[in-house]
Amino acid sequence: MSRKLLLLRHAEAAPAPMGDFSSAADHARPLTAAGLAAAQRCGLWLRQQGLSPDYVVCSPAVRTRQTLEGLLPFLHAPLSAPLFCPDIYEAPPHALLAQIQKAPPQARTVLLIGHNPGISALARQLDTQAAVLDQGFATGSLAVFKMWGSTANIPQPNWQSCDTLSLTLDTFSRP
Repeated sequence: MSRKLLLLRHAEAAPAPMGDFSSAADHARPLTAAGLAAAQRCGLWLRQQGLSPDYVVCSPAVRTRQTLEGLLPFLHAPLSAPLFCPDIYEAPPHALLAQIQKAPPQARTVLLIGHNPGISALARQLDTQAAVLDQGFATGSLAVFKMWGSTANIPQPNWQSCDTLSLTLDTFSRP
Protein backbone atom coordinates (compact mmCIF):
# COMPACT_ATOMS: atom_id res chain seq x y z
CA MET A 1 0.00 0.00 0.00
CA SER A 2 1.38 3.38 -0.98
CA ARG A 3 1.96 6.29 1.34
CA LYS A 4 0.30 9.64 0.72
CA LEU A 5 0.98 13.13 1.98
CA LEU A 6 -1.85 15.65 2.11
CA LEU A 7 -0.86 19.32 2.33
CA LEU A 8 -3.80 21.54 3.25
CA ARG A 9 -3.76 25.29 3.63
CA HIS A 10 -6.30 26.41 6.21
CA ALA A 11 -9.64 27.69 4.92
CA GLU A 12 -10.54 31.39 4.72
CA ALA A 13 -10.02 33.24 8.01
CA ALA A 14 -11.30 36.52 9.35
CA PRO A 15 -8.78 39.37 9.54
CA ALA A 16 -7.16 40.25 12.85
CA PRO A 17 -8.74 43.12 14.77
CA MET A 18 -7.97 46.50 13.20
CA GLY A 19 -4.51 47.70 14.16
CA ASP A 20 -3.54 44.53 16.05
CA PHE A 21 -0.55 43.02 14.27
CA SER A 22 0.50 40.81 17.17
CA SER A 23 1.22 37.13 16.86
CA ALA A 24 -1.50 36.42 19.43
CA ALA A 25 -4.10 38.23 17.29
CA ASP A 26 -3.00 36.32 14.20
CA HIS A 27 -3.18 32.98 16.03
CA ALA A 28 -6.70 33.81 17.24
CA ARG A 29 -8.20 34.49 13.79
CA PRO A 30 -11.24 32.21 13.28
CA LEU A 31 -12.59 30.91 10.00
CA THR A 32 -15.24 32.95 8.24
CA ALA A 33 -18.60 31.37 7.38
CA ALA A 34 -17.22 30.75 3.89
CA GLY A 35 -14.11 29.20 5.44
CA LEU A 36 -16.17 26.84 7.60
CA ALA A 37 -18.12 25.74 4.52
CA ALA A 38 -14.87 25.28 2.56
CA ALA A 39 -13.41 23.08 5.32
CA GLN A 40 -16.49 20.87 5.14
CA ARG A 41 -16.26 20.71 1.33
CA CYS A 42 -12.64 19.68 1.74
CA GLY A 43 -13.69 16.90 4.12
CA LEU A 44 -16.35 15.72 1.68
CA TRP A 45 -13.80 15.76 -1.15
CA LEU A 46 -11.40 13.65 0.93
CA ARG A 47 -14.19 11.13 1.58
CA GLN A 48 -15.10 10.99 -2.10
CA GLN A 49 -11.45 10.34 -2.98
CA GLY A 50 -11.16 7.61 -0.33
CA LEU A 51 -8.51 9.60 1.54
CA SER A 52 -8.46 9.46 5.31
CA PRO A 53 -5.34 10.48 7.21
CA ASP A 54 -4.08 8.28 9.98
CA TYR A 55 -1.64 10.93 11.22
CA VAL A 56 -2.28 14.68 11.38
CA VAL A 57 0.11 17.53 12.06
CA CYS A 58 -1.70 20.84 12.49
CA SER A 59 -0.67 24.36 13.34
CA PRO A 60 -2.14 25.42 16.70
CA ALA A 61 -3.71 28.58 15.21
CA VAL A 62 -7.49 28.79 15.58
CA ARG A 63 -8.07 28.82 11.81
CA THR A 64 -6.10 25.59 11.26
CA ARG A 65 -7.81 23.85 14.18
CA GLN A 66 -11.21 24.88 12.82
CA THR A 67 -10.23 23.64 9.36
CA LEU A 68 -9.41 20.26 10.89
CA GLU A 69 -12.71 20.25 12.80
CA GLY A 70 -14.54 20.81 9.50
CA LEU A 71 -12.90 17.70 8.01
CA LEU A 72 -13.54 15.33 10.89
CA PRO A 73 -17.17 14.35 10.18
CA PHE A 74 -16.16 13.18 6.70
CA LEU A 75 -13.13 11.04 7.50
CA HIS A 76 -13.51 7.26 7.24
CA ALA A 77 -10.91 5.92 9.62
CA PRO A 78 -10.79 6.79 13.29
CA LEU A 79 -8.25 9.54 13.63
CA SER A 80 -5.49 9.33 16.21
CA ALA A 81 -4.96 12.45 18.29
CA PRO A 82 -3.65 15.22 16.02
CA LEU A 83 -0.29 16.75 16.78
CA PHE A 84 -0.76 20.50 17.24
CA CYS A 85 2.74 21.67 16.43
CA PRO A 86 3.75 25.31 17.00
CA ASP A 87 6.84 24.73 14.86
CA ILE A 88 4.80 24.74 11.64
CA TYR A 89 3.29 28.19 12.20
CA GLU A 90 5.00 30.43 9.61
CA ALA A 91 7.53 27.64 9.01
CA PRO A 92 9.73 27.43 5.93
CA PRO A 93 9.51 24.31 3.75
CA HIS A 94 12.45 22.50 5.36
CA ALA A 95 10.83 22.82 8.81
CA LEU A 96 7.52 21.46 7.46
CA LEU A 97 9.34 18.53 5.85
CA ALA A 98 11.10 17.86 9.17
CA GLN A 99 7.70 17.50 10.86
CA ILE A 100 6.52 15.11 8.14
CA GLN A 101 9.65 13.03 8.68
CA LYS A 102 8.61 12.57 12.31
CA ALA A 103 5.42 10.73 11.31
CA PRO A 104 5.20 7.23 12.78
CA PRO A 105 6.38 4.44 10.45
CA GLN A 106 2.95 2.80 10.45
CA ALA A 107 1.25 5.97 9.10
CA ARG A 108 0.05 5.48 5.53
CA THR A 109 -1.58 8.87 4.97
CA VAL A 110 -0.21 12.01 6.62
CA LEU A 111 -2.14 15.30 6.67
CA LEU A 112 -0.33 18.57 7.37
CA ILE A 113 -2.57 21.61 7.91
CA GLY A 114 -0.69 24.87 7.83
CA HIS A 115 -0.17 28.29 6.37
CA ASN A 116 1.25 30.05 3.37
CA PRO A 117 3.85 30.76 2.22
CA GLY A 118 5.31 27.56 3.72
CA ILE A 119 2.68 25.12 2.42
CA SER A 120 2.84 26.32 -1.18
CA ALA A 121 6.65 26.53 -1.13
CA LEU A 122 6.91 22.97 0.20
CA ALA A 123 4.48 21.71 -2.46
CA ARG A 124 6.59 23.33 -5.19
CA GLN A 125 9.77 21.78 -3.77
CA LEU A 126 8.19 18.34 -3.60
CA ASP A 127 7.17 18.40 -7.26
CA THR A 128 8.91 21.07 -9.31
CA GLN A 129 7.34 19.76 -12.53
CA ALA A 130 3.69 20.13 -11.43
CA ALA A 131 2.58 23.20 -13.37
CA VAL A 132 -0.81 23.20 -11.60
CA LEU A 133 0.99 24.39 -8.45
CA ASP A 134 2.00 27.57 -10.27
CA GLN A 135 -1.53 28.90 -9.78
CA GLY A 136 -0.86 29.27 -6.07
CA PHE A 137 -2.26 27.78 -2.91
CA ALA A 138 -5.45 29.69 -2.13
CA THR A 139 -7.05 29.13 1.26
CA GLY A 140 -8.60 25.68 1.45
CA SER A 141 -6.32 24.27 -1.27
CA LEU A 142 -5.23 20.68 -0.94
CA ALA A 143 -2.31 18.88 -2.59
CA VAL A 144 -2.12 15.09 -2.53
CA PHE A 145 1.33 13.58 -3.02
CA LYS A 146 2.26 9.93 -3.50
CA MET A 147 5.48 8.62 -2.03
CA TRP A 148 7.45 6.53 -4.48
CA GLY A 149 11.00 6.45 -3.18
CA SER A 150 13.76 8.40 -1.57
CA THR A 151 17.40 9.21 -2.07
CA ALA A 152 18.24 6.81 0.77
CA ASN A 153 18.85 3.24 -0.35
CA ILE A 154 16.19 1.47 1.67
CA PRO A 155 13.82 -1.25 0.46
CA GLN A 156 10.63 0.36 1.81
CA PRO A 157 10.43 4.16 1.72
CA ASN A 158 9.17 5.62 4.98
CA TRP A 159 8.45 9.05 6.42
CA GLN A 160 11.81 9.30 8.18
CA SER A 161 13.65 9.00 4.85
CA CYS A 162 11.16 11.20 3.00
CA ASP A 163 12.80 13.97 1.02
CA THR A 164 12.05 16.27 -1.90
CA LEU A 165 12.70 13.38 -4.30
CA SER A 166 10.29 11.00 -2.55
CA LEU A 167 6.96 12.53 -3.45
CA THR A 168 5.13 13.47 -6.64
CA LEU A 169 1.91 15.39 -6.95
CA ASP A 170 -1.08 13.17 -7.56
CA THR A 171 -3.93 15.68 -7.23
CA PHE A 172 -4.35 19.39 -6.54
CA SER A 173 -7.80 20.58 -5.56
CA ARG A 174 -9.65 23.58 -4.26
CA PRO A 175 -12.86 21.89 -3.04
